[in-house]
Amino acid sequence: MSRDFGLFWAAQTASAVGDRITGFTVPTMAILLLDASNAEVGLVAAAGWLAYPIVGLFAGALLVRANVLRISVYAELVRCGVFALLATAVVAGWITSVGPVVALVAAAGVATVFSDLSGQIMVPALVPPTRLVGANSRQQGSDSASKLVGPALGGVIIGGLGAVAALLVGAVPFLLSALCRARIRLARPPRPDRTSVLARVRDGLRFTRHHPVLAPLVASAAFRAFGIGAVDAVLLLFAYRALGMSSATTGLLLAVGAGAALVGVVCAGPLTRLLGARGALVATCAEGLAWCALPLCLLVSAPVVLLFALRAFSALWMPTWGVVVTSVRQRVTPADRQATVHATARVLTSSAIPLGALTGAMATSLAGGVLGSSAGLAVVIAAGGLCIAGSVLLLPARLPDHNDRRRPYRLDSWEGSCIPKPPGH
Repeated sequence: MSRDFGLFWAAQTASAVGDRITGFTVPTMAILLLDASNAEVGLVAAAGWLAYPIVGLFAGALLVRANVLRISVYAELVRCGVFALLATAVVAGWITSVGPVVALVAAAGVATVFSDLSGQIMVPALVPPTRLVGANSRQQGSDSASKLVGPALGGVIIGGLGAVAALLVGAVPFLLSALCRARIRLARPPRPDRTSVLARVRDGLRFTRHHPVLAPLVASAAFRAFGIGAVDAVLLLFAYRALGMSSATTGLLLAVGAGAALVGVVCAGPLTRLLGARGALVATCAEGLAWCALPLCLLVSAPVVLLFALRAFSALWMPTWGVVVTSVRQRVTPADRQATVHATARVLTSSAIPLGALTGAMATSLAGGVLGSSAGLAVVIAAGGLCIAGSVLLLPARLPDHNDRRRPYRLDSWEGSCIPKPPGH
């Protein structure tokens, strides 16, 4: 591992921890200090997600000729400043309603978009193509670990010092991330370009739509995200209302999933080497098939145990999908289109998650009226699992493997063909 990638990995890890702490603390603060309603808490939680569908494509276009490293540093500093400002404003009594909180969280969400896209662009510049899977596996491992550490740390600080103190602590990792990024040496100065932002957006959409690998890969990822959104939106309702689980047991259920995902990170690399990129992605249909078995929880004598087992088994496959899809996308995309292609993919998948959640919530009302509340919830989760499993049917017929040292696949004069670019072209 090179020095620069080590700094980048440390920055990504710190940023992920900050995301989890603030993601847990801000809604908690809105409930405890601002007496927010259920709808207002949902609005606070959704505010950060709105940035991708609104500014994601334009952010990718702006990053095409920008100093990506510098922007990633600024984005982390903005996130640190937003949450520090939010904590200060609450203490000073400047914020007495949820509206300003939503606005600040949305501002942090815009910075998150630039930070996220910058990170995906930087990885191929920091590691060779044959090490992309390993590099993305390390980032995925940090992300999975942060899901365990972040909320737990936030909860401890809230219990001991209060929500405002937890929010201030949550701002610190973003500052550490910015300091690490500032020390990275990335020799990719921006090139002059008079192309308009809208033209770059159109180019990214067109390139992705016509690429023989990217188009089906992004479609598969979006369909899978739709299913995940539906499952995640209904899972807690099923745990509370169908099985009567306590909040502590439900929290443990989520922690078990995060722990299993850490194991999945370790398995992602070996599984990809064993089955190849496409084979590893096809194997991840097991995540969706696990949720198809959820209705059995209403029939067995130990439903909570079965739910924990399904949660753990499904979470094992999540890192493999994320690592392989990101690595393939980075490999097949030319350097001058990394920003717009990643932005296109992120916008589609990030939009599919809330769409799946909304669809799942609406479907529970319809299914519950026909099958009963518990059975309706179980059927909707199983349907979401079918979407996750069925997404592999949209995968391209051929994917480059991690050990292929040739140039990544890309469109040339052989329009519609997935072949290596010849030397010298």
